[in-house]
Amino acid sequence: MTDAAHDWCAGLRVTRSRLLTVAEFRRIQLGRRVNLVKASAWLLAALVILVACAAVLGISPEPHEPLVANALLILVILGIFLGVPLCIVMSNDYFKLAALLKRQYRDSEVLVSEGAAADLVAEPPELEHLRRESGESSEVVLEVLKQSRLVWSVNGHPQESWVVVQRGRTAGAPDQARLAAQYVKPVETEDGTFRLHQRPLSEGECSELRAYLPRVKLAGFVIALVMNVVAVAHLVAHLRKPQGLPLMGIVMVTVAGWCDVNLVFAVRARRKMLQDLRERYVVIYQPDPAPNASQESVVEYLPNAGTEWTTGGRAAAWRRLHGPTG
Repeated sequence: MTDAAHDWCAGLRVTRSRLLTVAEFRRIQLGRRVNLVKASAWLLAALVILVACAAVLGISPEPHEPLVANALLILVILGIFLGVPLCIVMSNDYFKLAALLKRQYRDSEVLVSEGAAADLVAEPPELEHLRRESGESSEVVLEVLKQSRLVWSVNGHPQESWVVVQRGRTAGAPDQARLAAQYVKPVETEDGTFRLHQRPLSEGECSELRAYLPRVKLAGFVIALVMNVVAVAHLVAHLRKPQGLPLMGIVMVTVAGWCDVNLVFAVRARRKMLQDLRERYVVIYQPDPAPNASQESVVEYLPNAGTEWTTGGRAAAWRRLHGPTG
């Protein structure tokens, strides 16, 4: 028998859910309008910068002092290549946030996650924000909007700045996992003696593992092939007729190498996970040699991929972060 699937938000177990109140829903509507205004303001700022640059370039053709002319040119260059892109990026961020808040209109459900602060799992900027908001508390209670994945409150304190966290679902370990963990036995290896055992993966766990398979698309192979052909062509042309430093050739060889390395890593990771799917088992490792060692120290890992599957009977951190959305 297998435990029910577990839902996670920022690495914490979802324990319950509630509905947004009318006042909270109005806050979301207001937040969306404010973000649309901010996005429009940044776009307007980009337009103002372009107009200002055009005005500077169109100033009367009277000869200027070299210092003044150079200063105006630098201002125009900074405005076009720094100011405008920055405004567009800021505007895009606010438009994305407004879109997330609009998505929340579809559902008023708020997920409540609880757990230890040390169990929080998120991307570095979001993780730093959540830890700062939770303060010195060892326990954290997060409220996350289900549709948009925006953090609504931390330990009961409403969030003024919107932070998006990962939300996912992992398969529960079968009941035999707890039993198998109690029967680890010493195994002699070249690296020493380890207390090991193994158990089969459940159907739910296999389905979850299948969702993690790296997708190696045909387009990736085609791009890598084209880049390699171009790089080889540049290399051959330079060998036949050397002329100075082949900057373009160096760039193409670097890009081709980057494509090849990423493709090889993706193919190898997929092959190892496929092997784990075919064998359908995990290795149980008990690092604590004590006879009455706690089950919290037990680690299960995929034998071919070499990645942790569970830690202390709980889904590994990477599963809680990247688990398929439920």
